[in-house]
Amino acid sequence: MTESTCLTDLLSTPDEPQAVVALRDNTVVTKQAFARRVADWQRVAEKQAAVIVGVFMEDSYEFAAALFGLWYAGKTAFLAGDRLPATMEQLQGRVGALAGDFDDDIGIPLIRVAAPGTVDESTPTFSPLDPSHLAVIVLTSGTTGAPKAVPISLSQLGNEVLMHESQWGAVAGRSLVVGTVSHQHIYGLLWRVLWPLAGRRPFVAEICHYAEDALARAEQVPAAVLVTTPTHLARWPHQPGETVVGKWTLVVSSTAPLSREHSAFGSDYFGVPVTEIFGSSETGGIAWRQQMENEVWTTLKGIEVTTQPETGALLLQSPLLGSDDWLMTGDQAEVYSPHRFRLLGRLDRIAKIEGKRVSLTSMESRLVEHPHIEEVRVVVLSGRRTETAVVAVLGEAGRQWFETEGKRAVTSDLRHWLADHFETPVLPRRWRLVGELPRNAQGKVSQQHLTVLFEKAGQKHPGSDDVDCNRWPIVLKRELLDANTARLCLGMPPELVYFRGHFDEIPVLPGVVQVHWVEHYARAMFGERLANRNAFSRMEVVKFQELIRPGREVSMEISLQPERNRIVFRLHDGDVVFSSGRMVFDAS
Repeated sequence: MTESTCLTDLLSTPDEPQAVVALRDNTVVTKQAFARRVADWQRVAEKQAAVIVGVFMEDSYEFAAALFGLWYAGKTAFLAGDRLPATMEQLQGRVGALAGDFDDDIGIPLIRVAAPGTVDESTPTFSPLDPSHLAVIVLTSGTTGAPKAVPISLSQLGNEVLMHESQWGAVAGRSLVVGTVSHQHIYGLLWRVLWPLAGRRPFVAEICHYAEDALARAEQVPAAVLVTTPTHLARWPHQPGETVVGKWTLVVSSTAPLSREHSAFGSDYFGVPVTEIFGSSETGGIAWRQQMENEVWTTLKGIEVTTQPETGALLLQSPLLGSDDWLMTGDQAEVYSPHRFRLLGRLDRIAKIEGKRVSLTSMESRLVEHPHIEEVRVVVLSGRRTETAVVAVLGEAGRQWFETEGKRAVTSDLRHWLADHFETPVLPRRWRLVGELPRNAQGKVSQQHLTVLFEKAGQKHPGSDDVDCNRWPIVLKRELLDANTARLCLGMPPELVYFRGHFDEIPVLPGVVQVHWVEHYARAMFGERLANRNAFSRMEVVKFQELIRPGREVSMEISLQPERNRIVFRLHDGDVVFSSGRMVFDAS
């Protein structure tokens, strides 16, 4: 194990000034430079009266410096998972200032720190931080309702980091930490920033949105750690039997369950078992497993588990909770010892349909046993009646079944599959058969993403004018940020005609449709200020970076630049950028 340092003592403990903290734009950043940047942030933050500061930054190194600077200034960082309108509304009234990659005119004071100046050979001195200091507040993404703010102290963060270091520090050594997840969420915060800092191992400042980026980073160093999610592993491009170049000492996955298939792939491909971490924002880390070695979960050091006899709920006793009391989680488990257990599913997803109670988790478990179902979610829809609805991913044989028999026959068969286990009133009335479940940038499936799929196929959506709605997205929200900037939040219903045959096995939204929508909504938002479409000249720097799949939620940002006769656009979901570019018109 590398010599580790408590987070509270990270900058107060003597260390080699030239020790490498991070790689940023392929340039080495030293411990001395990091300390100076922390001091820069501390000086500016101390001038701000606000105690709680909303933070969002793309750069993990600058984020780490800002975080420690805020802590030394006595501030608490409220981590924004993205900059979508809904997230910005969550920040309103909760924070007194913002720091990072935010616009200037959003009505909240913005803390800005100038770029580092000339080279300074001095190293600032720091005292140890107060372990009881409220370090961060995170928003849980959840699956059933509005996000919940979770406060976490510096001691809680530090204790969990030391748990992970004691378990995997010797394996990781001084490996470079590479990540495909954002540090704006608790998993990325711990594993991409705080764990590397405490273990004195360098981390990559940029998030690796593509597998190729992560592999390229690993090829440049003797050893690397990959911090990723089941979503990224499931989509990792590879040839059968292919293994990667580079010495991977540890591959970590969290945020959602990892299938055995993808665990096996990761173990073979990277040459090390995939280590899954189970936990939550509220509880911190709970346990770990390596499925190809053992499917049973093992608790982290100092944590014990048992079950509640009546419900089978997993009970947890952990030093990360700040109490010796047992905490009941929302998971059902089979416990073999105080340190080993098997998860059986969620407990807290009970719905009442026409006076009948039904476990959505049990219904999902029954459906996934069907030979043609690969993945599934059951949701409750409220309208004229409250009813269950299903979003399901069919396997290869299931897709052939669908092509042969059609949707009506398939969903009828699936209802019969459920009928022996559930009463008729609670059986699903509505179905969406999709290529994959809609997930956010962290790989999680949220209630909002699922319910968007059930917008009526025949209704007129805002912004669709009088055209067939099957050719337009669902406009969840639109706003004019200023005279020249518009932002829309769009849902992608599976019924869109553009998904048909593009492509048969993996439906994606064509790039030409994305550009068409940009122009349509630009004209809707800016009106006559945008040049006539007959004056269209050319497209510039157009990039299509990620696929837009059915059910995805997309933020479209459009900026009008009248002096240059062009519009600039960007389609994204948090850190995931789908497309971007410029549309230029002829001024004459």
